[in-house]
Amino acid sequence: MDYIALGCMSGTSLDGIDLSLIRSDGETYSEEIMNYFHPYSKELKNNLHQVIQRGYLTDPKIASQLSIEYSRTIQQFIDSNKKYEVNVIGIHGQTLFHDDKTKISIQLFDKKLNLNNSIPVICNFRKNDLLNGGFGAPIIPIYHQLIHQKLNNKNSVFVNIGGVTNITIINQEGIFAGDTSFGNALVNDLIKKKFNFEMDEDGYISGQGLVNESIIDLILSDPFFSRTLPKTLDRNYFHKYLEQLQAMDKTENIINSLLKIIPLSIDKLIFDTDPTIILCGGGRKNLTLQKLFRQHFKDVHSIDEYGLDGDYIESQGMALLSIRFLNKKKSTFTSTTGIKREVYLGERC
Repeated sequence: MDYIALGCMSGTSLDGIDLSLIRSDGETYSEEIMNYFHPYSKELKNNLHQVIQRGYLTDPKIASQLSIEYSRTIQQFIDSNKKYEVNVIGIHGQTLFHDDKTKISIQLFDKKLNLNNSIPVICNFRKNDLLNGGFGAPIIPIYHQLIHQKLNNKNSVFVNIGGVTNITIINQEGIFAGDTSFGNALVNDLIKKKFNFEMDEDGYISGQGLVNESIIDLILSDPFFSRTLPKTLDRNYFHKYLEQLQAMDKTENIINSLLKIIPLSIDKLIFDTDPTIILCGGGRKNLTLQKLFRQHFKDVHSIDEYGLDGDYIESQGMALLSIRFLNKKKSTFTSTTGIKREVYLGERC
């Protein structure tokens, strides 16, 4: 059976709400219909950033503020695209905290979103994985696998560079996944502090820097990098090094060195010969990072080269997961999250 599903996702970069409408049977194909981005208001973005930095909810009104933005955005999207009969809505919410040791993952949203329709809403996508012994992340590899089937690549490595960087390795032996390092969050937060810019747009700041091998040695000495896949990270895990890093070099060199660690850490986890590296997420636009990936790997592409918008892979993945929930299809695996019993993801809101 074919479905039209709306996926909604807010990443750890804290920029806004991604919405994607797809058509899929949940198993053999997925067709991108359209995507839309709704930026957070400046006030909400600052409030969410404070919550993540402090580690607790500073004001209960933030939850209702986020829910209002979600409900308005979703309803406006549906009202503007009435020619499509949406069968299911998948909502991820805004991740505030994720810890694999305690098996706690917090996504902020109101399960009773005020939508003027009867479309089933699926949410809490990480819960089933955590309850069955998994890390709760990453949960999009099943969508990467569907894309891989279209590409006819022998070995694909999907690299999602969001607030955290994670990979999905797909080869003849199966599907493997996990978080590999920090992503945009660490770099963006440092840039915000030093220059009051939101990001290293197009790699302009990092492009003026040089690699500091002492910084690379320091970060790679962290125990996280000695772990094998699957593994997962909280957005702020590597923020503990920021103070020490700022004493080691100027900001441009720090950022350049941090970006070099992203492909370097992935290279240590891949054993396939000449895999096809497919860059997704906001970090794929960073020209410095693109250059660093091509220094480590021979065959590097942006997912946009395959006709998909790399900004919306995760929101499209949420749409797919919501379809698989309706059909009670397994969506998470031992080799991707460490789960003990493979299950479908999500619950009705």
